Amino acid sequence: MNKINSKFYLVENFLLICFVLFFPFSIFLSLYYPNVILEQGTAHRIFYFHVGVAWVALYAPLFSTVFGLIYLFTKKLNWDLLSYSMAKLALVFSLGVLFSGPIWAYSAWGVFWDKTDARLQSFLILLISLISYFVLRALNTDPIKRAKVSAIMSFFCTLNAILTWGAIRWIENPGNHPGSVLGKGKMDPDMKLTFWVSIFAYHLLFLILFIIFYRKSKIDQLKEKLQYQHE
Repeated sequence: MNKINSKFYLVENFLLICFVLFFPFSIFLSLYYPNVILEQGTAHRIFYFHVGVAWVALYAPLFSTVFGLIYLFTKKLNWDLLSYSMAKLALVFSLGVLFSGPIWAYSAWGVFWDKTDARLQSFLILLISLISYFVLRALNTDPIKRAKVSAIMSFFCTLNAILTWGAIRWIENPGNHPGSVLGKGKMDPDMKLTFWVSIFAYHLLFLILFIIFYRKSKIDQLKEKLQYQHE
């Protein structure tokens, strides 16, 4: 067990070192290296934050659901904590999307919020479903019932995430929101390099926050057990 723990600590320290070195570099690169779209000016650089955050916000609910399903099969609360930590990440990154999106929208469309845009509206629904997840979790004090409810709610959050991902792909007129950025020839080389560096950087942030949130959940679980024993 000690050998396993030591390996985990080595991995965590390696991720932390990579993050400390790489994340500031990605911010500097996105601010100064690639050319900007003339119609949008400097505000276009928020693209390198917005997309990386959006990717994590869309698939974090999927990981939360997978961990929740494993809990339902195994009944081990540790899987619920992993699911809960992923749900926290989904909420944080979704807030990042809905904070940065209107700033970019104003520079591109002239309005902070386009009610006809399918991606914006679907992301708002995803955020509401994530908030509902935490509300229902907070209302259940029994750990077993709370874990079951959370697993079910994480599934609905994942459905919303899938619909959000498909909003600009399946809807005939999705609004002003641009399509997938991965299409061939859609980005100049300088933009593409900066884009992938940013994607990697925000995934490092994702992993670091996941470790922090999971450890915090473990601490809260221990506090809850101690409080229950003293009552």
